[in-house]
Amino acid sequence: MLLPPVTGRYPEGKGFMGQPVLSQEGGFYVLGLEVRTSAALEADPATARIPGLWAQVHRDPRLEGLPRMAKGKLFGVYHAYQGDENGAYSLLAGYQVPDLREVPAGLKGLAVPGGRYLVFTAEGELPGALRQTWEAIRGYFARPDAPRRAFSYDYEIYEDLTRVSVYIALR
Repeated sequence: MLLPPVTGRYPEGKGFMGQPVLSQEGGFYVLGLEVRTSAALEADPATARIPGLWAQVHRDPRLEGLPRMAKGKLFGVYHAYQGDENGAYSLLAGYQVPDLREVPAGLKGLAVPGGRYLVFTAEGELPGALRQTWEAIRGYFARPDAPRRAFSYDYEIYEDLTRVSVYIALR
C-alpha cells in the first residue's frame, strides 16, 4: 500500500516525527484502569478525564508488580468507539500482560486483536508532543487519499519519557 505523505510542520523536537509506517500486529492483552470519554469532554480541561486517568495509573499500587510484558512500557488502548473520533470511546491505560486469567478487583482487562495498523511516532515533551501528533493523525485521515480508519482498537505505547508510538487500526 502506498501511503500519502504527512503534511504540516512542528517545532524542532516536538510533535509527529517522520512518515507513518504500515504494520501487521498480533493480538495482546492489557490490564489497567479505564475511562469513558469523548473528544468534546477532553477539549475542556474542566471535563477532561484522560489526565486524571494517567495520574491514577502512575500511583495505583494494584498496577505495581503485575507480570508485565513489553519491558514494562505503559499502553493506552482506545476502544469501544461510538462511531468515529467525534463520538464517545473508552481508554484503558495500563500494561501489557501475558493473559487475563487474574484481573485484580477494580482493574479492567482487555484483549486487543491483531490487525493492520499505521504507526505514527510522537517525540518530544509529553503530553504536548503527543497532542500535536494526534492533531497530525486526524489531519492525515481527513484527506481523501488516506486509508480508512477502523475505529476498533487504536493504541499508544509509551517507549520512554519523550517518545510514544501510536497505532491506528485500518479497515
